[in-house]
Parts: sequence; C-alpha cells; structure tokens
Amino acid sequence: MLIGSSEGQGWRYEVFESSEGYLVLMRDRDTGAVDGADGKVFRTAAAAFAYAEMAAASDRCAAARVAGEDAAGLTAELAATQRLYSEISRSLADDGMAAQMIVAWEKAAAAAERRRLH
Repeated sequence: MLIGSSEGQGWRYEVFESSEGYLVLMRDRDTGAVDGADGKVFRTAAAAFAYAEMAAASDRCAAARVAGEDAAGLTAELAATQRLYSEISRSLADDGMAAQMIVAWEKAAAAAERRRLH
C-alpha cells in the first residue's frame, strides 16, 4: 500500500508499506514506469521517508546542475536531507537493504521448500 512519496525532478520516490517493511521505489514521472532494480527496503517508516526525501533532493539538485541553473539552494537542501537521513538511519540502525535481496531470499526459500517436499 502506498503511504507517501517525495517528488524529484525526473523521478517520484514512493514509499510502500509491505510485509517485509517499508519499500522505496523510483517511478519515472514522465512514463509512470517503476524502476524496481533500485528499490530499497527499510524496517522503519522514518528511515524510509528520510531516504525518499534525500533521493528526491539529490534528483532535483542533479537536474538543476545539468540544466546549468544555480543549484546553491538545492545543494544546501540536499546536505540537510543527507544529514537527517544519516541521523535517523544511525539512531534506528536501519540503513535499508536492496529490494533485490528480498526477492532472492524468497526464491531461495521457495527452492528449498520444493527440494524438501520432493
């Protein structure tokens, strides 16, 4: 279930609640396609939201730099979101993990169960 999102320039960083924790996925704002390869799973909602906001700030800052715009304000915002994410993830011991790890564990568990039953 989608519980929040942070808007970047080209990507929207969506936070989903799932049985494994809180999943942050990137969605292309132009096409609506989800980039599941870069998804990240967190145990806590606070760390997931802080990560999504940091990633969105990074996206906005990078887009401004590529466009040749003054990115001083966006750079300061990015630094602030990085500090906040660092504080939250350190205090909660929640750095997140690649969503691909969850998929790999599920496949391995399913394969082990098939071997056990046959």
